Amino acid sequence: MKNVAIVVQNLHNGGAERMAANMSKELAKENKVYLIVFDSGEAIYSYGGKLIDLKVPPVESGGVFRRILNTLKRVRRLSFIKKKYDIDLCISHMGGANLANILSRRKERVISVYHSMPSKEFKADLKNRLVQRFIGKHSDCYVMVSKPAVKDMKENFGVPGDKLKCIYNFVDAEDIRKLGDEPLDKAAEDFVSAHDKLLVHAGRLTALKAQYRLIILLKGLRDKGLNAGLILLGDGEEKDGLKKKASEYGVSGHVLFTGEAKNPFSYIRRSDVFVLCSRYEGLPMVLIEALSLKCPVVSVDMKSGAREILAPGTDTDISAEGIEYAEYGILIQPGEDEAGERFLLAAVYEMLENKELRRRYLDKCGEAVANFDAKTIISQWMNL
Repeated sequence: MKNVAIVVQNLHNGGAERMAANMSKELAKENKVYLIVFDSGEAIYSYGGKLIDLKVPPVESGGVFRRILNTLKRVRRLSFIKKKYDIDLCISHMGGANLANILSRRKERVISVYHSMPSKEFKADLKNRLVQRFIGKHSDCYVMVSKPAVKDMKENFGVPGDKLKCIYNFVDAEDIRKLGDEPLDKAAEDFVSAHDKLLVHAGRLTALKAQYRLIILLKGLRDKGLNAGLILLGDGEEKDGLKKKASEYGVSGHVLFTGEAKNPFSYIRRSDVFVLCSRYEGLPMVLIEALSLKCPVVSVDMKSGAREILAPGTDTDISAEGIEYAEYGILIQPGEDEAGERFLLAAVYEMLENKELRRRYLDKCGEAVANFDAKTIISQWMNL
């Protein structure tokens, strides 16, 4: 049994945070785990081990000097925790946590994890190349959650290949299914009951997720005569803009904005198709979670992640042209143009209305999720 620390920003916002929480539960079965956050806030993700809040949230304003002081405060407090609990291994998730982990290093092994496509998150300029090389050099291993991200970090940021490793995120499908059976509140149940077909999306309401396309999609489906509704799970800076878009398209009464739902799975289980339109991802866990709940998936074939989930074994360098009926879901060619919207509408309409196609994908859900089984993925972490 080892003393393992897991460091992440918080427990209430984003896929990296949810993955850190899931990891803490699994690793706590065989190790003494300390889940360290910079700002616990209102934790909505369940976790394992002992939760430690450093109480050093991100600095929203004040310039470079305040940010440096904030980082130093994180480093000092994290170093104290590592010494106090005699940490053997510290796993950090995403940039700020990775830097704090490295700068507070004592005698423990350090593993850094990155959950997105680096060149999509920031430019491969000198500053960012130096930062990523620093993280790679001073980590015992730099883990990416998709194969394209490994390639990106190596080719565009100069991180040595021997420091990089791909380990996919995982899901606890049994736990997700149990949560999916929990009841909705009355307002949500009324929304579900009022619609014959339901689209669902889960994620922060940000520009990179391109949720505005879901509003256009909903309008198209309703114009085709479907009594369709859209559930948007999450919160973010695009919320007001999306509400305005729904009003402009005349579908306001058919879009449910849930905010940060404590249990998104009960909404997904009651939906007919999960749609993802992100401009980029790392490994979109929401697709795997939807499949765990037997909710078929239509996703844009963004640069990283979706293809590895829905079309494993295919070349990650290729991209869908038009509509690709992949092994475990439908992939749509990237592009937010007229053709892209047309392909998206056609694919979702077919997933909803083509009974044979829908049954085929429903029958494949369990097989797709097995590729991201917690036991399989955690064994890779234990070996590392």
